[in-house]
Amino acid sequence: MADPIDTDAPDDSGSVTVERFEYQAHATLRSVLQMLAGTGVLHVTCEHIEDIVVATTPPGTPNGDVHWDFQQIKTRESPDPWGLSAVLDAKPLASLWRTHKAVRDLGLTYCLTAGLEGLMDPGDEDVQALARGRGAEKEARLKRIARRVKITPEEAATFLPLVRIQQLPRRIDIESRNISALGELGPQLVGAEVKALYDELTRRAREAMQGKLGPRWPSLITAPEPEERVLQKRITASSVADIQRRLLRPDHVLLQRITQDLTQIQTPLVRKMRAGVASAGIIENAQLLRANADSYRLTEEAMGTWKGDDKLEEDLDQRLLIAARTVVALHSGVRPSPADTIFSTLLDKLTSQAESYDRNPLYGKDGMLLMGRACSLSDACNFGWGSVND
Repeated sequence: MADPIDTDAPDDSGSVTVERFEYQAHATLRSVLQMLAGTGVLHVTCEHIEDIVVATTPPGTPNGDVHWDFQQIKTRESPDPWGLSAVLDAKPLASLWRTHKAVRDLGLTYCLTAGLEGLMDPGDEDVQALARGRGAEKEARLKRIARRVKITPEEAATFLPLVRIQQLPRRIDIESRNISALGELGPQLVGAEVKALYDELTRRAREAMQGKLGPRWPSLITAPEPEERVLQKRITASSVADIQRRLLRPDHVLLQRITQDLTQIQTPLVRKMRAGVASAGIIENAQLLRANADSYRLTEEAMGTWKGDDKLEEDLDQRLLIAARTVVALHSGVRPSPADTIFSTLLDKLTSQAESYDRNPLYGKDGMLLMGRACSLSDACNFGWGSVND
């Protein structure tokens, strides 16, 4: 039977738009990471005047004057390096010219950056000169750019010295590079924590791009002033203060909760499952579910969104233990593998009745996560997995 998935879409602009939106979020976080590193970035504003606007106070700046970097981000599918022709075709300079006209009389210290996905052509003298703010130094180049941007050579002569080109990693690399940089800012963090923090930063960047960063209640009861709406697009130090604390203070996150390494097989959980003659696949499933549940909780605590307290967690654990011990009592001694039978029966019970156990909910009423939490309780010696000798 034919499948339309094999047919080229006449318009795939939606996918392209989503990819560009995601890429811009990661490009935004490059400056946010610099802010977290304390390099002088004051704030990063999204989708206002330009795709990204970065405010900095560079070292040695007198009187704390602010330098503004207006960035137009361009992505493309081609892996070929950017030459001047490709830059002109992509039209970042046209957008930067409009920005220049909008801000040139405001008394700002600023530059205009074309952020390009991929590398510049090292053999293209014109694009290399443009990248260094020297696009106006050669008359033929100046006239060529002026003609394509549809401005006069005189206008180009004052505009081009402000222009820079920044090479950005390609979309397959930019996220992993950012995560590596974040990991270096918090070298004491484990990989799961770094990824959780980066995912949260990405979420906030997306919200800023949509003008939704920060509390929503003022816009629900008032008509915000224009500047207030713009502030919803700005990522400041206070916007990421909790992330900063977690980078500097590892005790603010649950560093030691993931104690189950899938390569370490002699944990109490595994020993008890082996006593119940568990198959290798079931042991691996138990380890994986336990690790996933711990990772879920780690992420929630790292983000400050874990809803549990001692009483709620105790209630959940008691319910899980009652269910687990009941199943164990019914199936201990079942041959050839009581552990396999107990595991499958308990998993079915928790997935089909998740709401009865996770009432609050702490684990999103997800039966798989609840099974992982039950495996954690077993690892803490709260219940076993049967024995063929029972």
